Amino acid sequence: MRLISSFIIFLFILSCGNADKHQKSKSEISNLSNAIKEDPTNVDLILNRVKYNIRNKRFDSALFDLKQCLSLDSNRVELHYMIAKIYFDFSKKPNANRKYPGLAKFHLEKYLKKNNSNYLVHALYGELLLAYKNYKQSLYHLNQSLSINYNQEKTHMLMGFLFNELGKETEAINCFRNAILIQPEYTEAYVQLGQIFHSRLDTMAVTYYDNALQISPNNELVLYNKAVFYQETGNWNKSLAAYADLLNVSPFHANAHYNLGFIHMELKLFDVAVNNFSDAIYSDNLFYEAYYSRGVCYETLGNIMQAEVDYKRAIEIDSNYVYAIEALLELKEKNKNYKN
Repeated sequence: MRLISSFIIFLFILSCGNADKHQKSKSEISNLSNAIKEDPTNVDLILNRVKYNIRNKRFDSALFDLKQCLSLDSNRVELHYMIAKIYFDFSKKPNANRKYPGLAKFHLEKYLKKNNSNYLVHALYGELLLAYKNYKQSLYHLNQSLSINYNQEKTHMLMGFLFNELGKETEAINCFRNAILIQPEYTEAYVQLGQIFHSRLDTMAVTYYDNALQISPNNELVLYNKAVFYQETGNWNKSLAAYADLLNVSPFHANAHYNLGFIHMELKLFDVAVNNFSDAIYSDNLFYEAYYSRGVCYETLGNIMQAEVDYKRAIEIDSNYVYAIEALLELKEKNKNYKN
């Protein structure tokens, strides 16, 4: 009874804390708005509310105020950058308005016409152009940004992405390494380097993946990539261990279970593989490749009835899945006397 009472008191204190926070936030925005009412043409006051709204992720409200600021003082060039950044962030969202990238571009160009020496503006413009595959102009602005301020890990990363897109791996590697030199705990740079060396089946990939995992030990993508690298290079034992590490972090990782099944098929351990594919299906009940692969295992083990069930289920999920279609036809051909 005492324990329950303590828990209720804890919840009450927690709810009071949240209420106080909400009240404080409400009071802050009220004070900002009241100050603007008394001096509605004061751009600095409106910008204080903009900063508040950005801090609290109220970007629509921030954008409204920024446009108001620009109408009051068109010479405040930094407003164009702030507006462009919000439009660019909006453009990344699902089903975003197609006008957003163009609006971001418009405001960035407005800024650069008045001031061509802001590295942040060049970096943002380079990122925008990269997103829409305008590689030549993107490279120009990223280079401009770095010529003004070299110590920008994100801008080096963006250049790495750009060179990678162009198939210039050596240049991409240099850019990702530059990002790490500036920020040694830049996980994404290690991941990108790992993936480049992974594509070459070079064991340096594991070194970079391990570096990333030292910073972010529960990173599912890196754990998965490391396991796949060992699998693709035929190092079954290390691959099995790496998948086990991944499943400790993400027990229902369907692809991990599926790949374990593939390895056990390679090792001719079809009964173990059946369990792996079953786990993959449990994790994702529309995983038609797992149904097909489990069907292959069942057929190999002589369980014709269950093999047919799995092939049919794979085809139900994806009616164009050729492997399952052909496997079912061959199964029926080989077992003409088998009664459905």
